Amino acid sequence: MQQTYEFHIAAQGKVLEQYMRARGRNTFIMGPIGSGKTYGSAMRVFDQICEQKPNKSDIRRSRWVAVRNTYPDLKGTTIKDWCDLYHNEEISLGRFNQDFPPTHHLDFDLPDGTRVVAEVVFLALDRPDSVRKLRGLQVTGFWLNEVKELSKAIVDMCDGRHGRYPSAADGGPSWHGMIGDTNAPDTDHWYYELAEEIKPEGWTFLQQPGGVIEKVVGSGSTRKSIWLENPDAENLCNLPDGYYIRQVQGKKDDWIRVNLANLYGNVSTGKPIYGGLWNDLRHVAKHPLVAIPKHQNLMMGFDFGRTPACAIGQLMPNGKLRVIEEIIATGMGIRKFMDEAVLPALKSRYAQFPLKSIQVFGDPAGIAKSGNDENSPIGILIDEYKMDAYPTASNLPERRWEAVNYFLTNDIDGQPAFELSPECKVLRKGFNGGYCFRRINTSGEKYTETADKNSFSHPHDAVQYLAQGAQGEIDHSWRDRHDSERSNRSHLIKDQTTGY
Repeated sequence: MQQTYEFHIAAQGKVLEQYMRARGRNTFIMGPIGSGKTYGSAMRVFDQICEQKPNKSDIRRSRWVAVRNTYPDLKGTTIKDWCDLYHNEEISLGRFNQDFPPTHHLDFDLPDGTRVVAEVVFLALDRPDSVRKLRGLQVTGFWLNEVKELSKAIVDMCDGRHGRYPSAADGGPSWHGMIGDTNAPDTDHWYYELAEEIKPEGWTFLQQPGGVIEKVVGSGSTRKSIWLENPDAENLCNLPDGYYIRQVQGKKDDWIRVNLANLYGNVSTGKPIYGGLWNDLRHVAKHPLVAIPKHQNLMMGFDFGRTPACAIGQLMPNGKLRVIEEIIATGMGIRKFMDEAVLPALKSRYAQFPLKSIQVFGDPAGIAKSGNDENSPIGILIDEYKMDAYPTASNLPERRWEAVNYFLTNDIDGQPAFELSPECKVLRKGFNGGYCFRRINTSGEKYTETADKNSFSHPHDAVQYLAQGAQGEIDHSWRDRHDSERSNRSHLIKDQTTGY
């Protein structure tokens, strides 16, 4: 008598369900450990095997390749989880060949009278040169298990091999593509670049809620992170009570953020300046931000020097600070930076905001005149570019960080008071840890008290001046003196010209 099996599947979470139901060309899910990603991927593979359209003989043919970075991981995790569901003492849907490459040959009938004949091939691809294993494979779809451990070269090769099975003569595939699951990678990983920056057409990247939520208590040197259970975490019904919060004990915050809170990590060995306050999922807008002319209040923060940076933002009527654009340059003085970078951006994307209506806030050091220029950087913005520019009240790092912290830690109408456009790629990576305190080369974990001067520090200085200005922390007295001196110079020039 033929054995009958019934599979009742219910995704344990909204994002996991979205992933399992998606049928776009390439779909990936990022989640914390224990969130059901691997089982979700296996279930989706099985569903799509059954969904393949039958050929003329009512046979549903497909071939999937499940990829992991190493054979021990492939055998101990990917194959084990697949067999837990579809090949074990209680379930047999075909034979499982353990020879290289391990392959599950599925052969079973469906209630509609069609027959499923499919293969799931398990491959370990641990190096870029492993792509040779893929050559010649005719595949319907790829399942990339723990994507962040795979090189981009392997993913690219996989993306070029699917859709070749079954053949056109046998009806062709009704769907083909890649699916993948992963823990959160670093911000310099190719996955981050594709998911958060390039966003290629036909690729969908989903992010599950973290298992824990970070809360910062204290201030200054006493500031620390505490971790709370996230009630919105997925797959909790399949986990022991307190699964996530118990794992916090004895772990470093950076490890917790990546593996439990499901936040992008960073390759910096330093201590993130906004650690515990910045939440990439909450503070980054889902789509590029644009300035809203009817609200006006367009603002700019400037960091001067030979590596100038400018952050363009808008303070909304409800008090939210939206950071819309970053402009970064090297080897430029203020005039060249304005003429070649800032003004072209303003003319092309902010034409509805007259220059004189834009509020500009800069590093207080920008009031100093150089040895070969009679004017200062902020003075040049006022006098030559007719901008409403002010130095901020202080350039003490603590004051600047607190200005940004104010917006990061406050909510307005249930939404964060700070919103960053995903187009601000350098600022975003800096918030995710690139902007940091440098680690001191001594025993133990000791860090400098000032920000590491790296590629993230200048744009982050600019956004700090923007935040200070948005809160009114500006030096009005210097501006009054500058305007008075300019007026006096103007009268003197007139007197010399007219003789009166």
